[in-house]
Amino acid sequence: MEVDPHDDVSGSGPTAAAPPPLRHAWDALGTGAALLLDGAELVRIGLPMRAPVGTAAGTHRSRPLLLVHLRCRIAATGVVVDGWGECAALGDTTYDAEDVDDAWDTLGGILVPALGGAARSLGGLLHSLGAVQPLAALAPGRPLAFAALEAAVADAHLRASGGSFADLLGVPGAEVAPGAVVGTAPSPEDLVAAVASRAAEGYVRVKVKIGPGADVDMVGALADWAAAAEESCTGNVPRLQVDGNGAYGPGDVDHLARLDPFRLLCIEQPFARDDLASHRRLAERIDTPVCLDESLDGPVAVVDAVASGACSVVCVKPARLGGIGNALDVVAWCQAAGVPWWVGGMFESGIGRRVTTVLGALPGSTLPGDLAPPAAYLTTDLVPPAAQRTDPASATMRVAVWDGPGLAPVPDAAVLEALGARHAVVPLG
Repeated sequence: MEVDPHDDVSGSGPTAAAPPPLRHAWDALGTGAALLLDGAELVRIGLPMRAPVGTAAGTHRSRPLLLVHLRCRIAATGVVVDGWGECAALGDTTYDAEDVDDAWDTLGGILVPALGGAARSLGGLLHSLGAVQPLAALAPGRPLAFAALEAAVADAHLRASGGSFADLLGVPGAEVAPGAVVGTAPSPEDLVAAVASRAAEGYVRVKVKIGPGADVDMVGALADWAAAAEESCTGNVPRLQVDGNGAYGPGDVDHLARLDPFRLLCIEQPFARDDLASHRRLAERIDTPVCLDESLDGPVAVVDAVASGACSVVCVKPARLGGIGNALDVVAWCQAAGVPWWVGGMFESGIGRRVTTVLGALPGSTLPGDLAPPAAYLTTDLVPPAAQRTDPASATMRVAVWDGPGLAPVPDAAVLEALGARHAVVPLG
């Protein structure tokens, strides 16, 4: 596949074609609406995880969470409308330059006041999504923070109009078959047991975290289990992929090539985010597709990575890409270029996971996404669980998209209080 590394996938710029239909609909959200921005706050909490999730880069034991809350009012009626956006930043900078503290400072010190200033220039009216996009330039290198602001604005406009995100993207009533994530395990037997448990729960794909010293033998045992289960026809046997989280170095290409016989869907991000050369060398050595995740921090990075040969599969994470609008650009580009893509996860609460589930329901999502219900990894969620069922023919799980107003349900105030949420009012510029 030939890809021009200078292709513009942002929907803007002197050489850009007209934005794809879904991006156009997204940018138009809020156009002509008379929604007044009355106030804003940041809310920070910690969500306990069901069990530690080990990766080559560290272990997740809890999920710090930052929410942007906009208080709005429909000008014509005075009806109060809230907008909520979840920030995907984690507690450290293992996977991104932004951690939750950095995102708090960026949102509270730059982006939310800028949104307020922009509203003041329009007599207090909240901007449309297309008009909000330029604010990202005020915080370069901070896509996670901007994505949370963008989500809060979109949520407010959708609630004001009574529309859902699924309606906007044309997937109302859709269901997704989610994939699950399994952390590093102390032994091959423990890993097989963990994956077998996810299989029994109905996940169509299981992604396994790997790292130096816990890879070929582990995955080999898992592949043997899957082959035996398929031969005996003993229930659901999920497809398998692995994720290195950038733990390997350039000298590990030959070693990682030993994973090639195991029929994996893909090998995700084995090398550092800036090491496209090693990813390309591995891709040239093996038939298993190489996928990038941490390296893809915007639409241009996606085009460059595919053009370089460093990856042939794209992990679409709206937060890392700089928001839902950019994610829609990437999806449209992948579909036009014939590049397989899937929706990644960042252990979101039910608010953020509702957003990624809708994206995962878009036509052309080639591989199952990291779309497990939050109850699979969190002991407490901020919103009620999504509807789900087991498909009787395949014994696999199906999760319904959110069809209610907004991007997701409004967080439960009682749960926020019980978790000791920290609230900070942000001046609007």
